[in-house]
Amino acid sequence: MSGFELASYEPEQREDYLRLLHDAWGDLALSGPEFDWWFKENPVDSLMSVARVGGQVAGVASHSLLRVVLGGVQREVSFSVHATTAESARGLGIFPALEKKHEQEAEDRGVAVVLGFASKPTAPIFLGPLGWTEIARIRVWGRPFPRRPRRLEPYARLPRFRHAGDAAKSWPNHVVRDAEYLNWRYIRSPRDYVAVAAGGSYAVVGHKEHRGTALAYVADLVGPAPKTLLRACLAEVRPGSRALLAIPAPEHRAAYASLGFFPTRTTLHFMGKALAGELETDRRAWRFTLGDTDFF
Repeated sequence: MSGFELASYEPEQREDYLRLLHDAWGDLALSGPEFDWWFKENPVDSLMSVARVGGQVAGVASHSLLRVVLGGVQREVSFSVHATTAESARGLGIFPALEKKHEQEAEDRGVAVVLGFASKPTAPIFLGPLGWTEIARIRVWGRPFPRRPRRLEPYARLPRFRHAGDAAKSWPNHVVRDAEYLNWRYIRSPRDYVAVAAGGSYAVVGHKEHRGTALAYVADLVGPAPKTLLRACLAEVRPGSRALLAIPAPEHRAAYASLGFFPTRTTLHFMGKALAGELETDRRAWRFTLGDTDFF
């Protein structure tokens, strides 16, 4: 006997899901409006499940489905997100059971690979019983105490994305950045994002409080001339923010460094598993920004 039963998520379990996330992460957990936006408005789909112990919801997990370019071909990919187990039910194997359920459901619908940014507790489970493969530890860069730059080229705030096609089509493997996705991910989000544009390119800067520290971050940046966009991001940083964080593209690192950014100790533990496709394990074949995660 496993001691628990799995079931697909139903809307009446929303408060149970939010409660377990808050119990695990406190103020860092999804708010109610964020939960509805992330899961109900996803332009592709979401896989959501719960685990019950004694009839009570004791575990939750989800996969967010997104359109991703893999090897030059657009495919559906799932990202493992927003999972936790009640403290009283830990050790029963709930998390790997929920993950296996979603992996099978994703594979059945033709999802190519499942990806994730693992936390310290979940990494051994992904790499062990779930059979995932580590791809990279992606370094976060930061600029402490960011101030409005002295030199600032003209830029505009974007109320809505209207471009045709994938703005990041020149990148290696990446989440497709068409207008539908970007408007969902940043413009309609209840999180604090500002989108800016200059020279036919765009960037998105966000703000959050992490354990009492006010932070800003470059959630997304697409364009061949990053300095203008980075200066615009710096101009949009709220007073009191202790740092501006980012994941620079390799070809943009010199531009970030020239504006005072440097590599921090923080890394994102990126890993994945092949489902109905092949998993590319070369770090250089992937491009991610902080906005490609579920926690920024």
